[in-house]
Amino acid sequence: MASRKTPARSRRVGRPVRSESADDVRKRLVEVARELFVRRGFGEVGIREIARAAGVTPGMISYYFGGKVGLYEAMLASVFEEMFGRVRELAAKPAEGKGPLASLIRTYIATIADHPWVPLLLLREIVTGDSRARARFIERFASRVSSLLPSLVEAEIARGELRADLDPKLAVLSLLGMSLFPFLAHPLAGKVFGYELDPAFAERLLAHTTQLFFDGARPRAETT
Repeated sequence: MASRKTPARSRRVGRPVRSESADDVRKRLVEVARELFVRRGFGEVGIREIARAAGVTPGMISYYFGGKVGLYEAMLASVFEEMFGRVRELAAKPAEGKGPLASLIRTYIATIADHPWVPLLLLREIVTGDSRARARFIERFASRVSSLLPSLVEAEIARGELRADLDPKLAVLSLLGMSLFPFLAHPLAGKVFGYELDPAFAERLLAHTTQLFFDGARPRAETT
């Protein structure tokens, strides 16, 4: 009598093969998704396309991230979690030297310089793109620091480093604009004004933004 073969245990759909670590798969999916989202936008890229480009099954995206929105959040988290953690540290510790606001400017510009795709993605998705992406960005990231950033300005005002009549929220918007726009406008402005998004430019922008902001926002000297 022919022996009965025990059926092989099937691998759960979407799970990685044993030869590749989960971290490797997650990292590759995030990198591939970033390239596609930046180039085409959240709404124009499907799960199957991402999976095909990453060399995995579509089920892996659901397995690791719960779907396309979760993958999008993970892509943003790879950049913003570290930066937001630094912002929280700056808000919690006592002011030293030029104070936490100057450190915030450095942190923000350094993060954008290391990830120059971020401004274009934010413009595409958060300002003009898919409403789901915008809502999740606000809920997951922006809302967490919406009070922390103005609080850094308020701390500088309390120290007497900034004018008492300065609006903290408008000051934050001004800082973000000065720091972000050169990266966002680079495809056009880089050719017109002759700059490249390299470390040397990031240092120049940092020095310029810090000086311009603090020179304009410091208390005015009293005249007799």
